[in-house]
Amino acid sequence: MTFLGPDQGSRLSALGSTYTTKAATGATGGAYWLAEEEFWGRTTPLHAHTTADEAFFVLSGRVAVWLDGAETEAGPGAFTLVRQGRAHALRRLSDEPARMLTLVSPAGMENFFAAVVEHGEDDLLADPARLVALADEHGTRILGDHPGP
Repeated sequence: MTFLGPDQGSRLSALGSTYTTKAATGATGGAYWLAEEEFWGRTTPLHAHTTADEAFFVLSGRVAVWLDGAETEAGPGAFTLVRQGRAHALRRLSDEPARMLTLVSPAGMENFFAAVVEHGEDDLLADPARLVALADEHGTRILGDHPGP
């Protein structure tokens, strides 16, 4: 059994979010990664995960989810499932960071965020081609800037 209190779990910050891991790859046998995500950035780029499904359950704050060419607002209690290969993006609507439970199945996306920290986020943002290549190595295709307003 794994038990973590409200402020427990390994934490890393990358690309506009801070992730606190609640169920790590090792604990789930690689089946999924569960993190409490604090989304403090303004937007994510339009992207698609080539090897995993991703789900968000909004705990607090508001986000707009761009999926299938349309944007839907999501507040506390809203749930979004993004199946593998579908292009999507997020935009924070609330003044405060949005808090979400983020589930990725199978696990592995957390390795991308760790690699961003390891390579230096500022250096990667200054060289977008390197960031795109690193994301691709970890099962995420960055398709462009956020498509919404």
